[in-house]
Amino acid sequence: MARQIDHAVVGVIVEQDGKILVVKEGKPERGGKYNAPGGHVEEHETLLEAAVREVKEETGYDVELTGLIGVYQTIFPHLNVSGPVFAARVISGEATISEEHPEVKWISFEELKALDKARRLFTRYSPHAAKMLLDGKILPLEAVVCETLD
Repeated sequence: MARQIDHAVVGVIVEQDGKILVVKEGKPERGGKYNAPGGHVEEHETLLEAAVREVKEETGYDVELTGLIGVYQTIFPHLNVSGPVFAARVISGEATISEEHPEVKWISFEELKALDKARRLFTRYSPHAAKMLLDGKILPLEAVVCETLD
């Protein structure tokens, strides 16, 4: 039996005026699908730091995390991906595209659901997490405890 690889990731649902921030994936293997900002936690990085960094890298926006939406997990045959999804708001910056993310845009919840229905989302948690955020069902950031040991 092959060994399962575990990945710690973070996701961020950034909301502004009822719209949700998404990026288009530029890597060929991701098929131009859309995604909420997020990604892998780097070595010696807290979950909170990773969430803020990933939004900046993928969108150009500086954000303030406002809460914890939930913990999401996807299990593939040889890969187990799990991590928290945070709520955030923009505090500065402007949309910046890159080769890895050639489009950054704000969409309505209905548009997000339509992308999901059309299988145009790279990760599937976004509609659920966005609904939780829009319904005010989030936990305070104090629910996330990050401890760095020497």
